[in-house]
Amino acid sequence: NTKYLPSKDLKASDNGLSFTTPCKFGEDWLLHRRKCYWVSKEVKYWKKSFEDCTMKTSQMLVIQDQDEMDFIRNVTKGVNHIWIGLNVTSPERNWMWVDGSLVNQTLFPVTGLAEQNSCGVMKGEQIRSEICGGEFKWVCQKEAFQI
Repeated sequence: NTKYLPSKDLKASDNGLSFTTPCKFGEDWLLHRRKCYWVSKEVKYWKKSFEDCTMKTSQMLVIQDQDEMDFIRNVTKGVNHIWIGLNVTSPERNWMWVDGSLVNQTLFPVTGLAEQNSCGVMKGEQIRSEICGGEFKWVCQKEAFQI
């Protein structure tokens, strides 16, 4: 059975207490279940956001279930639109996650048009279509370290 460190695992060190976390990619990464998440502070258009996540050896957010959606909504409170790893395939015009899977429209119906230049944003509890050239904050994700 794979074990994961808890997000705040106290460990004694010479100078008092320190925190260890499976998100050892920098202090801006947040642990939830078995993934680490990073939320941008600046805005970019979708392709640049995608490239930024790739440079961080991660991928743009792929939402698996309602629990993950709720977690992201909580950590991005007050942010109107967040780019997620969702865009429209050409020429089929299907909504597809950056990991190659199709979006489950029953679980996460996408509001708005599915045009060739459409990308997915999270707005509150909804996933919406936006023009990929819009500039918004974004979320990257990667697997937490295993111990």
